[in-house]
Order: sequence, then structure tokens, then C-alpha cells
Amino acid sequence: MRVKLGSCKRSLLLGALVLLGVFYMLATQPRMKQFEGKTMGTTYHVSYVGTFFFDSLDEISNRVHEVLNDVDWRMSTYREDSELMRFNRSPLTTAFKVSSDIVDLVKQSQRISAMSDGAYDVTVGPLVNLWGFGPNGHDSEENALGRLPEREIRDVKVSKLHEWMLKNYPAEVPSQEAIDQVRERVGYQYVVADSANSTLVRNKPVYVDLSSIAKGYGVDQVAQTLNDENIANFMIEVGGEVRVNGSKPDGSQWLIAIRGPDLARGHPPTIVTLDDKALATSGDYLNFFEVDGRRYAHTINPLTGYPEDSGLAEVAVISEKAAEADALATMFMVLGYKKGLYLANREGIAAYFTYRSEKGFDSVASNAFQSYLMN
Repeated sequence: MRVKLGSCKRSLLLGALVLLGVFYMLATQPRMKQFEGKTMGTTYHVSYVGTFFFDSLDEISNRVHEVLNDVDWRMSTYREDSELMRFNRSPLTTAFKVSSDIVDLVKQSQRISAMSDGAYDVTVGPLVNLWGFGPNGHDSEENALGRLPEREIRDVKVSKLHEWMLKNYPAEVPSQEAIDQVRERVGYQYVVADSANSTLVRNKPVYVDLSSIAKGYGVDQVAQTLNDENIANFMIEVGGEVRVNGSKPDGSQWLIAIRGPDLARGHPPTIVTLDDKALATSGDYLNFFEVDGRRYAHTINPLTGYPEDSGLAEVAVISEKAAEADALATMFMVLGYKKGLYLANREGIAAYFTYRSEKGFDSVASNAFQSYLMN
């Protein structure tokens, strides 16, 4: 009888161990976890490979939200009390203390400005505002959609949304005199960035706008946050800027779709494969206005003072960091696809240009971009 009881206990113990093993295996099985939110006037989405029990989705999503809000609060031009806007009101020729990452972003932007002979310039803000694309002007279709009554959102098509914008945010072309006057307050060379003292100095009444690099920087900060949580496999998207690391739960690469301006016409998106890289896009087909049949997009050429009209509809850039990809995409929109393609090949930049042609749209990839295209 004792033998039978001992055997029963051993069987129960063995069964419990098997169940515990199965439970542990299920609990540690890699699975996709996702969360989303709003920041910087747009939306963000994060997908990462986690486990059932050993990471807290709520805790991680809260940390990510705090990181993005911190970037927004310090670098926004839509908040008068942001760190960047306080610098923009600082006395001329006076060193103004800012966060070290703001100094780093300004210096990074100035390197890209020099590389593009001034086509990219974070002091272009006054011209952006003059043309109505700034904080107080008409808005992008993406942000305009966010202001529609909730009951109307599902009924609004992209083709109708621009009509809604024109009705609610009428625009006009500024005079040449006004453009010339504002251009006097534009020039990246008039900002001195001092990393040692973490200060910026304005030597002219310029206005620094980091919108073309801050979203990408926010993506990079989220990536660092996930790395700090020992999360090695993830995809982050903030307002269209993407960064991925590692792989999906099944071990395959992340696939990213580049929307393209002709997606609404049934043209399939371009698919790229990414591994520990960032991708940023910039285009002229979602944020523009029309006057007398002429189209004016939000990308302003700081050298002319006018919206750039080179025929380039969209560019996608792949880089190690999202901040750099973000800034380079804006730079290429100003340069246009011909000058942009030449520069991309010269500098080894992975860029994919979609431009207007007689048949609608054509695309061309730089040499460094070719390997990312999915066959």
C-alpha cells in the first residue's frame, strides 16, 4: 500500500513538473506586443517582441509616452514655453543654456546644411510661417483630419480632405517683398552651437525650427528606452518615421511599406526590408495648398524663399538613426530628385525618389538603397 501511495505521489509530482514546464514555455514564448498614442501633433505606434509575463506592457508604454512628451515639450515650436521657443526669444549674441541633445541636433542639422549648400536649414521657420505652414497657418491633411468631428472622420476620404482644408484654412501667396524681408532672418550659419557649455547663440534674429529632425530624434529616444528595457526586437513609428531592431517573433525581417503618392490609384506600395535601421519619408502630396491653379507644398527652399517645385513627390531615406534619416529626407525634397540622386550616390546615402513624370509617377533608387528593396 505504501508503494502504491509513493508511486501516486511521484506521478502527481511528475505531472506537476510537466505542467509547470508547459506553463513556463508558454509564459516565455516570444509574442508580438503593441501599443499606440499621440505626440508631436501626430500618432505613434510601437510593436515589440515580448513574453506573456516577463515584461509589463503598461509600464513600457508609459515610459515611451513620457519620452516622446519630453521631446515634444522641449523642442516644439507649437508651445510658446518650450525650451526651443524660449531660445528663439533670447537676446542676440547671448549664450542661452539648452539641453545637450538640442545642441547636438542643431550641430547635426548644420552638417547637413553644409553638405547641401544650404538647401536644408532649420532656421527656415519664418518662411514656413509666412507661407502658412507653421503653427498658426493652415495645417497638414494628417493633422486636419485629427480636428474633424469624430462622427465625420470615417466618412472623409483623402480626396475630399484637401477640399475641407482649403475651405477652412484658405491660403494666399505672400508678396516678393515679404519673402525678401523674411529671408533676411534665415541662415543656419547665424546660430552657434557650443557642446562644451551646452549653449546656443543667435547672431541674427533667426528662428530655429527642429520639426524636420525632432520626430526622428523622438524615434531614436524610444529605441534607446526599449534597449534599456532589454527589448531587442521592435518596430517604432512616429508620424511616418520608422526604426526597427532585431526581427519579428518568427525570426523574419521587418517589412516596411513606403506608401507613395499613387497608392490611392491602386499602385502597390514599395516594400523594403530593414534590419537595425531607420526609415524616414517626406513628400509634397499631403500638405499643400492651391492658388489660381498652382500648387504650393510645405517644403520651403531657404535659398529662394519659395516652396520647392522640382517634380519630386516623395523621398524615403534609410539610415542608422531616425533623426538623420528625417533631416536627409527634408533635404532631398528641397534639392529635387536629380540633384538629390547625385548627392545620395556621392555620399553613399540610401534614398528612394518618387517623382512626377508624363505617365504619372516614376521612381529611382540610389546605389545604397538597392539592397533594401524587396525582390
